[in-house]
Amino acid sequence: MQVTCVYPMGYCEGVQKAISLAIKAKGEHPNQDVYLLGGLIHNQATMDELSKRGLILLDERKTPLKKSLESLKEGDVVVFSAHGHDKKLDEIAKNKGIICYDATCSYVEDNLREANRIKGSFPIIYIGSKGHAESEAFLSNCPEAHFYDLKGDALLSKPEDGSAPHIICQTTISYPELYGAFNKIRELYPEAVIGKERCNATSLRQEGIRKLDSKVDVVIVLGSVYSNNSTKLFEIAKSRGFEAHLCRDLAEVKALDLSAKKNAALASGASTSTEVYKQVLEYLRSL
Repeated sequence: MQVTCVYPMGYCEGVQKAISLAIKAKGEHPNQDVYLLGGLIHNQATMDELSKRGLILLDERKTPLKKSLESLKEGDVVVFSAHGHDKKLDEIAKNKGIICYDATCSYVEDNLREANRIKGSFPIIYIGSKGHAESEAFLSNCPEAHFYDLKGDALLSKPEDGSAPHIICQTTISYPELYGAFNKIRELYPEAVIGKERCNATSLRQEGIRKLDSKVDVVIVLGSVYSNNSTKLFEIAKSRGFEAHLCRDLAEVKALDLSAKKNAALASGASTSTEVYKQVLEYLRSL
């Protein structure tokens, strides 16, 4: 089988930072409970590996992060998610004597920094997916922002004045999602402008899918169904007419019937390790 590699592959810089920081936190506090406050990244295999190292997940899907944090004791250690978090949690941790490590992605931090710089001067519209950890964190830290929900394809609240809104978006959404929403916003606010867009790791991977040759007869995206950037790669491949599959690992790829396929493309979400990518690449080339 001929395999086209979609670059970049493996963990993005933000994911690498988050994993390294979690391991560092446990290494610096080997005899203390070290908690991951919310899913650190969207990669279950990596989360399982961190669990084996003794890190404890406080899952926001089961218990609100604020409640989980308030249940901890003085001297406990927490690692905040790469997706960002409500900054009020920092104050709770400080008051309880909890030791904190912040793994927030630099692109997520840039979005909030930009919002803080311009709020009061321009209305802010944030484009993202309702319920996604990154969107929820941004909106909690910038309650002045008006939210365009991609799931409902609607602006949930509108700026009252007619000034030009400043648009910031979730870093992992696709180009069509961003500009589809942007064009609808500009129907209401023709002077709207886009500030921060998506992270480079997201943009480059999506562009790689869009540039695939038509001879490719199957696209395999390595990533989790809970990873927004992975599912967007899968959706882009499908929208271009390719047969596409979203798989977590080599075992799921091996379960596919690829016997009639001659030309595959292999892509990965930003939370997929280089090791898994190489394992799958070697397997596909052996077919």
